[in-house]
Amino acid sequence: RRIKEVSVYYVTASFSIFAYLWLLVVLMWTSPHVIEPWEGILTFLFFPLLVWLAYLADKGYFNDARDLVVGGRETPGHDIRVSNDMSKEELAELQARVRREHGADLPDDMVMRIIAVKNTDTASRAHYRASATRALTGGKRIFTPMRNTLLLGRGTKKVAPEMIPESESSMTCDDSTAACCYISFASTSQAVLENAGFVRLKVLRTGVCSGTVRVQYETRDGSAKAHGRQSKEEGNGDYVHVQGSLTFEEGEEEKFIEITILDDNTYEEDEEFYVDLFDAEYIWDADCKAERVTVALRRNTATVVIIDDDYPGTISWEMEEVEVQEEHEDSYATFKVLRKNGCRNAVSLKYLTEADTAIPGKDFEPCEGSITLEDGVVSATVQVRIFARGRYGTAETFRVVLYALDTVSGAKFDPATDGGANSCICTATINPSCEDMERVDRMMSQLVRTWGKSKIGHNSWKEQFVSAMYVNGGDRSEGDGPPSLADWVMHFLSVPWKVLFAFCPPTEFCGGWACFIVSLGMIALVTIIIGDMANLFGCVLPFMDNEITAITLVAMGTSLPDTFASRTAAVQDPSADASVGNVTGSNSVNVFLGLGMPWLFASIYWWRDPKHAEWDERYQFDPELSFLGPPGFRRKAYVLKAGDLGFSVLVFSACATVALILLFLRRRFLGGELGGPRTFKRLSAGVLTMLWFLYIILSSLKIKGAI
Repeated sequence: RRIKEVSVYYVTASFSIFAYLWLLVVLMWTSPHVIEPWEGILTFLFFPLLVWLAYLADKGYFNDARDLVVGGRETPGHDIRVSNDMSKEELAELQARVRREHGADLPDDMVMRIIAVKNTDTASRAHYRASATRALTGGKRIFTPMRNTLLLGRGTKKVAPEMIPESESSMTCDDSTAACCYISFASTSQAVLENAGFVRLKVLRTGVCSGTVRVQYETRDGSAKAHGRQSKEEGNGDYVHVQGSLTFEEGEEEKFIEITILDDNTYEEDEEFYVDLFDAEYIWDADCKAERVTVALRRNTATVVIIDDDYPGTISWEMEEVEVQEEHEDSYATFKVLRKNGCRNAVSLKYLTEADTAIPGKDFEPCEGSITLEDGVVSATVQVRIFARGRYGTAETFRVVLYALDTVSGAKFDPATDGGANSCICTATINPSCEDMERVDRMMSQLVRTWGKSKIGHNSWKEQFVSAMYVNGGDRSEGDGPPSLADWVMHFLSVPWKVLFAFCPPTEFCGGWACFIVSLGMIALVTIIIGDMANLFGCVLPFMDNEITAITLVAMGTSLPDTFASRTAAVQDPSADASVGNVTGSNSVNVFLGLGMPWLFASIYWWRDPKHAEWDERYQFDPELSFLGPPGFRRKAYVLKAGDLGFSVLVFSACATVALILLFLRRRFLGGELGGPRTFKRLSAGVLTMLWFLYIILSSLKIKGAI
């Protein structure tokens, strides 16, 4: 296991050393054996400072990987974590990102596997601690969501994998060895004045230009009729029908189709006919085999509009409202600009995109530019890139605006459309894919079932008492078999405590605050009981002083839950962040919160200088408290004798530094802080265990006066 968020580790590790050095500064340097109010306040404030710095490190503010926020919302690529409070919109965006990265045709189960490894929300220290405690006492099992159930399946060991190999999640089927040649019209819409006599349509050849390619073409009637096909009332027709073939020799990239336009003296609306390309074939290639070249048609139908007047025309959108369907991958929405009622002279205008509920850079790519409709051209297109970010339920809208029309040409905007005479506005709506919404619904139902297994709290008091009375919480749905003998023994020993803590309000009450407040009170009660029991136990042993009891029995009692929590995190989490951060963060919080809060209250209480005969009798003439003034006239203060704290802190700091160096060397030479080859695992465990015994032995010898 390797630490992923190294910057967070640096913060918690440095604070874990600083916390104990701060004890040394407070109790032996600034105010020996006394806690001043400012020291209590500062010690307590180090706790939110630690949380804030760790949060900034986790968000990447200490490196170049932090997420940016635009317009109050996160930019594309922001990190979405799978958790039980995520919305369907976030899940839709997440699965769209996975498909965009690994292939749009991935099956749902493969998408869920990739999400499980890359995006599952890392379980918290509290989650792992509760999981370890319940496993130790025969309580209801808690599983890490997604990684156990979705990725590994039932019947497997609950050990998280490292990562799915890239090749398994990005396989495509694309014959990239075949050469391609494309035949298409240069423009799919062309206008011609009725008195022009003819129109020439350009046909392009792109891609492979070696060898010879032939394509057939033919005109087709629309509202305009070919000569000889019209009725007597319709006159002589509008154009001359043509058909034939175009042959692109080697290296040729363009050809022209010329069609005769017939003029008459009758007023008529704009009319159109069509020219189709078909039956494209590859004839010969001097370099490649013929069967390895594919000829394809693109834009194989051109519309020819015959204009009967000489006006420059009126500019408008083909549709003022456009519905855009989100695709699995980024796509382009096409908006068509029309010039109606004339096409004389070249017309230029500008366009730009405007945000509405859609966010530029997240939902669509903002763009702006200019359009020029040459003499005789009656249409143009604007393309806007639509990002496949994953949407669910809600549609996003933006606008494409035409403006700055060239007034010299005489063309005008259609005043009857949105935007009036000064502009022309098209409103685009990006709709979520119905197929993706159905897929997200299936995935969400699977996640809900998984979250039900990983939930720590209960919805009612009845569930809490049932879970407390039965071994493993009475839950047999995980497929782990019947409870073991150890589960029964630990359940029997801990059932009174389970029943007691079942009186805590369920987490559903008051948003969890009632459970939080009552739990703090019960933890305080248990802390008092365990502390007194540890002191009483130390008193009956001849070699146990209070200081030795504190660094052995009491310390083990508070650290064992963290030990089991770190072990559970190391097994279930694919990185070492939770297991190592659980230890380094716990040390800091124990000092800054566990000592800072009582120091704050106690120092302020004694700073008020209350009359207290017992304090005067104990400390007024104590030679170690000269800091408080001359004997008999000393001010009241919160007294906390340092004893051999200085030696213990120095030994602890040295051992902790060696442990951090060991983690650094393991990362440098073994590739990770945890695990690895069996020999090095055992060697690392032996070194760390030796450091603990060394600290206990040296501190105990100092307390006994042997050193």
